[in-house]
Amino acid sequence: GRGLWSTLYGFLALDASGGTVKGLTFYEHGETPGLGGEVDNPKWKAKWPGKSIYDQKGELIGVRVKKGQVNPALEVEQRHYVDGLSGATITCNGVTALIKKDLTAYKAFLSKARAKRG
Repeated sequence: GRGLWSTLYGFLALDASGGTVKGLTFYEHGETPGLGGEVDNPKWKAKWPGKSIYDQKGELIGVRVKKGQVNPALEVEQRHYVDGLSGATITCNGVTALIKKDLTAYKAFLSKARAKRG
């Protein structure tokens, strides 16, 4: 996906059900250290596990990086959003877009995997 200064290359791991994030990592990018480069921060990456890529209706929605912090009082944000990175709006928007685009590319595969799991 596209960040502010570079293309971000990484991996999103899902659990065996194909619906819950196990982890996220980037292996290459050229984002600004301390801003968009915070995609490498273990504390930020630790916010991803447990997030659901499907909404309550079973529609693939991915995980969104919120501008600001996730509101703990809103279940939808707790399930589908992670905190944004301060000063890195374009990088965060890029992460949201790449997650959605790449998950959509695997939509048929993920649907079959979910159907097998019942």
